[in-house]
Amino acid sequence: MNICFGRLDNESLSADYVIGVSLGAMAALKDIKNIKGKVILVNPPLPKKNFFTWIRRWLRYVKIEGLFLKRQKFTVNPVKFFVELVNCIRLMSLDFSPTFENVPKDKIIVVKGKDDTFFCDDEAVKFLRSKNVKVVEFEGGHNLSPKMEETMNNLAF
Repeated sequence: MNICFGRLDNESLSADYVIGVSLGAMAALKDIKNIKGKVILVNPPLPKKNFFTWIRRWLRYVKIEGLFLKRQKFTVNPVKFFVELVNCIRLMSLDFSPTFENVPKDKIIVVKGKDDTFFCDDEAVKFLRSKNVKVVEFEGGHNLSPKMEETMNNLAF
């Protein structure tokens, strides 16, 4: 199992399970045809929205849940932060609707925090279910939490 917090490498692509968290879920979706195993998307920011909608939601998220900086090493280096910000904007501008149409339904499962009203909200759940994607909810929000990890482990093992 390989948890994705950024770009997918060869190890990720060949893992039995790839777990993409938030933007990592978008990276996993972008490369899903190259992933050999199953994909668990955790709080994926879906469906596609305009840039300003995402900025408003991100600001509300930062105000309410705060940034989860323990694993975000790129935020320390301003150059890498800028590069990752550009990559983030590119990922958020993609429409993954066709991806869900073309991938076997048993390859993807979504894990959603019940209190995530920022990125993977009720609209996202409705969108995912309209694509016949299984959605499992856990007690929690958008940030990594023990309940989120427990839910991922139960699905992956």
